[in-house]
Amino acid sequence: MTTTHPAADPSVEASDALAAQVRELHERLHLSDVRVQRLKAEAFEDPPVAVDRIQVRVSPYEVRLEPPRLAARFTQTVTLRGGDEQPLAEVEVVLVIDYELDDGPAPSQEAVGAYVEHNSYFTAHPYLRETLQNATLKLGFEPVVLGVLSRDKDRPAEITLVRRRPSDERGGELPTSAADGED
Repeated sequence: MTTTHPAADPSVEASDALAAQVRELHERLHLSDVRVQRLKAEAFEDPPVAVDRIQVRVSPYEVRLEPPRLAARFTQTVTLRGGDEQPLAEVEVVLVIDYELDDGPAPSQEAVGAYVEHNSYFTAHPYLRETLQNATLKLGFEPVVLGVLSRDKDRPAEITLVRRRPSDERGGELPTSAADGED
């Protein structure tokens, strides 16, 4: 009896190989530091003013691999806009995640990129959320809160402006826009 096997799909094999490399890299990495590298917060109008929209831009991450150090840098900019679309305030946060890499073979650029893309933002997110919330509050605006993350999405699905004053006739909900990957 002869059996036939479907031809191996090279993309599946490559994907499995990359997943194995990422798992091996994960076992060798140890979180050593999370720090704000730059924080720029500016109000263009004196509060209190009505915020009608929150715009979020996440720039492409940057990676530096200099064994035994691996660092990932994330830049997130949030702009609060009024009804006329004029910017009322802007907060830019640049956050660096530092890892120590155990001895071993140098990881591939693909494995490092996949690791940072799928794991490091989860590390950065609570720090970005706290920094953004604190900065908007210190500017005199109601605090902006980044929503929770889910494993099937690489960025939060919602951003909320915490209404501490009575909300307007629209019920206080604000439209948000995420321009992922734009500067």
